[in-house]
Amino acid sequence: MTVVTRVAADRDSVLTDIATDSAARERSGTDPHAQVRLLSDTGYTALTLDDAASAGADIVEFFDFLIDLARADPIVAHILRSHFWFVEQVRRLPAGPVRDRWSAEIAAGKIFGNATSERTGTAGAKAFATELRPIDGGWLLSGAKFYSTGTAFSDWVTVAATIRGGAGGDQIARVVLPIDREGVAVVDDWDGIGQHRTGTGTTTLTDVFVGHDDVLELTDPAADRPVANDGPFLQLYLQGLITGILLSVTDDAVDLLRSRSRTFDHAPSDTPREDAVLLKTVGELDAAAHVSRTAVLGAAREIETAFALARQGHIDAELFTRASVAAAQVKVHVDTVGLRAATDLFDIGGASSASRARNLDRHWRNIRTVTLHNPTSYKAIALGDRLVNDAPLPRNGYF
Repeated sequence: MTVVTRVAADRDSVLTDIATDSAARERSGTDPHAQVRLLSDTGYTALTLDDAASAGADIVEFFDFLIDLARADPIVAHILRSHFWFVEQVRRLPAGPVRDRWSAEIAAGKIFGNATSERTGTAGAKAFATELRPIDGGWLLSGAKFYSTGTAFSDWVTVAATIRGGAGGDQIARVVLPIDREGVAVVDDWDGIGQHRTGTGTTTLTDVFVGHDDVLELTDPAADRPVANDGPFLQLYLQGLITGILLSVTDDAVDLLRSRSRTFDHAPSDTPREDAVLLKTVGELDAAAHVSRTAVLGAAREIETAFALARQGHIDAELFTRASVAAAQVKVHVDTVGLRAATDLFDIGGASSASRARNLDRHWRNIRTVTLHNPTSYKAIALGDRLVNDAPLPRNGYF
């Protein structure tokens, strides 16, 4: 693995600290602020950042870390999805003051959230009701966002908005604002059945001043030019979360079976830990987790191949297509085996495994919630249409 000199603590010890009481925090709805801050303080939130001292971890190395982080606590791992996306965007910036500014913030341990999704319009479309209105010296930003994952834990928030009616037509702007700027309000109101302390809430923007230095990127949504596609990274990130959860499912299955002393009169063995049926289930859970890990890391290699060139200013559309296909294939597989594994876990423990005190249902709830970020069936249809009819993949953030 790349030696990243800014990381100031042993990986295993950091992950062990984060894993401690993870299930209890999930059950009680406790925000993992201390665990996110630990990653920041020890340099892991800057794991992928390039600087003069060292090259940041590549995408494969990052996903290897992400899976282990999700095994320790999938809530913490999910909180940082937008943050690590922002770091990758910074890595692609040309050398100069803009890149230096944001690199310094990342290296200092600052966390970046997102405010992109809106309740209106079509999911995935590159159109936003949130607007930037020109004024002297900049713009005023107004709008409302939801699914602002991680923003309640962040120092900065990236916002996607529309600048209307310029000389060349509408433009899409990505702006980066401090959370405490006047007019920015973040409400942690996500009430999902899983992943429910991820700071996934509503971000309201009311006449927020945006200066020219706050603008990270301006794009023309109608322009047909090659651009780096972050979709594969953002989508595979979710399968990295599920894979980490699957490893945790296996951990709990092993602990559960070792702890059992009571079985059924008609069971094939008097001792649960020697019961072939239960051992088979544990083996299947272990296989599902490790095959998923291999699949995620394989797709991560495709993404790194495309990103490595993009960081040098060269966009290879075919490489990004291969990355998108790989990420979609992993989703279709991992979503399916993940949900089944989280259900099969209960066969290890019988009725007592359904106890709320054990909180084993968190795995299914968390996996189910992650899979809903985009429909698995639509991904499979797109892959099939590509194979049978040579149809292009949809051009949106889900691919």
